[in-house]
Amino acid sequence: MKLTFNDATEINIQQVRTYGDYLNILTTGNTPEQLRVLFEDAGRTAHMVVEERGQIIGEYDGYTAFYRTECYTGQIYGVTMYKPETLPEVQTEIQQAAVAVARIQAQELTDEQALTVKAIYPAWSGESVSYAADYKVLHEDVLYKCLQAHTSQAGWEPGVAPSLWAAVDAGTSAGTLEDPIPVPDTVTMAGMEYEKGKYYSENGTVYLMNRGGMAEGEKVILYFAPSALVGQYFEVAATE
Repeated sequence: MKLTFNDATEINIQQVRTYGDYLNILTTGNTPEQLRVLFEDAGRTAHMVVEERGQIIGEYDGYTAFYRTECYTGQIYGVTMYKPETLPEVQTEIQQAAVAVARIQAQELTDEQALTVKAIYPAWSGESVSYAADYKVLHEDVLYKCLQAHTSQAGWEPGVAPSLWAAVDAGTSAGTLEDPIPVPDTVTMAGMEYEKGKYYSENGTVYLMNRGGMAEGEKVILYFAPSALVGQYFEVAATE
């Protein structure tokens, strides 16, 4: 079996196969150093033709990125070639760029949408990162929304600094007496957004948020469960 390069150079080979994005060529009679010299020349590898018994059995275009040589038993050596755009390093860079773009776009999602793809959000960092209001981060597998712009530091992480971060609520409940919004156990640490006129369920009791002086539908972040704010923000509506 013979491989002819784009510049008419020829070498004898044992096998040539494509595996996904790369081309693998097995040969004898050439050292890894000699193979490197041959295959690192992009002009030479731009077009390669493989013949067996005078018949062309394969033509390979664009595999100009030398990746590595491999050694097998019996003094058989292999060469791995990629097209430049399919190199693993390039693909990794593309994937990282795609994730970065997705993270930017994810900040525009509603809270309900964000919870369905929360793994895409960046982890909170305490190393002097500037966070804008409404920016969402993931911390200890909980999605949080920034309440006020600030530069992060140790001790200001979500779940510890309630004035800075609030856990994102699923928002799938209607907030009616029949379908109250559940209050998570972490509310006293993470904070939660409540809306006047809606009903909330905590440990088997349903509470109506009816804070005096607030307009119907007006929202507020609180850091205590409804049971701790009866008479101030809530009234007991029903016991489950």
